[in-house]
Amino acid sequence: MSILRRTTAIAAAAVAAATVSLVNASPALASTPASCSSVRQIGTTRVLTVGGMEAASVKQYYGCGYNYAYIYVWEQYRNTHTNWDLYVHVIDHSNSGSDYGVGQLNNATRAELWGAPANTAAHCTHVTGYLNSTGGSTSKVC
Repeated sequence: MSILRRTTAIAAAAVAAATVSLVNASPALASTPASCSSVRQIGTTRVLTVGGMEAASVKQYYGCGYNYAYIYVWEQYRNTHTNWDLYVHVIDHSNSGSDYGVGQLNNATRAELWGAPANTAAHCTHVTGYLNSTGGSTSKVC
């Protein structure tokens, strides 16, 4: 094989590999909470539907020894509303009467909200989030 053909073949393989990595790229991730730069999602994502429109995602994250509640308002909802109220918190199944890691915004225009660090990592938990008065919970994680 000539040097030109070999160089062309190597370049073509590199382009093909780059294309595959773009096609299989991971979906965009949420930002991180101010108190912890390395978190990972635990449990399921709950999608909130408001007025027939999929409007927000509620998730639970773990990092730096804490659980975090998170809500993200989808662009299609933000584009059709001028403001909204957000509330998220962690539910500790060993003490479900208390809200942990609360985050709250009223008359907001922000797309996302992180709750405070919840010292609940040693217990079974889930996150509940509300967009205005519509709420939903993630799966239980132990």
